[in-house]
Amino acid sequence: MKIRGPLVTLCAAAAVGTGMWFVNVANEEPAPAARVASPAPSSAQAPAPKPAEKPAQKPAPVFPAKADYIGKIPTAAGVITLDVSVDGQKAVAYACDGNAVESWMRGNAVNGAVSLASQDKTSRLEGRLRDDTVVGTLWIGQKRWDFTAPAAQSPAGLYVYDEVGLRSSWIVDSAGAVTGVLKSIDGSTKPAPELSADGTSVIGGRTVSAVRVNGDGND
Repeated sequence: MKIRGPLVTLCAAAAVGTGMWFVNVANEEPAPAARVASPAPSSAQAPAPKPAEKPAQKPAPVFPAKADYIGKIPTAAGVITLDVSVDGQKAVAYACDGNAVESWMRGNAVNGAVSLASQDKTSRLEGRLRDDTVVGTLWIGQKRWDFTAPAAQSPAGLYVYDEVGLRSSWIVDSAGAVTGVLKSIDGSTKPAPELSADGTSVIGGRTVSAVRVNGDGND
């Protein structure tokens, strides 16, 4: 019977403690809600990809300040040799078969293209520079031929001797071969006499000196 007092006291203390625990729990702030991660943007919300950049265009070829382009054109009657000589924005071309056919043409060389014609408009040439070669079309009378004329290095080029209506014209190609036509005062044509490596030739029993023709038509 002596132990009832302490037990009552212990139970009372326990009841008080339990009540205080409930009070403390009631007064505590609720724990913060867990953060919910935002959903990843869908593919529809993703930024549109940048358009692919266009590759830079290769600049158009430009003629050197001075240049000669020489080509061979096979024909049913033989071979026509062609020289296109460019000087600045001017050009002159000469085509001949080394026998009787010849034509001189002059015109412009602009933006990598040449457009030339003979004085009587019976011959013309249209060409364009590709790398170091002129490609295009040559017309003489009613006939036309496509041509390819690579760049040539001196002494290859176009040479002429002209005296009082007598004119001898020569093309020296990159291999050193010479093709030319002599036009007499009466307008008749025939193969030009031989042109020596030093630029001289014998015409009518006289030794004459040929001059180099530039694209502007002058020596």
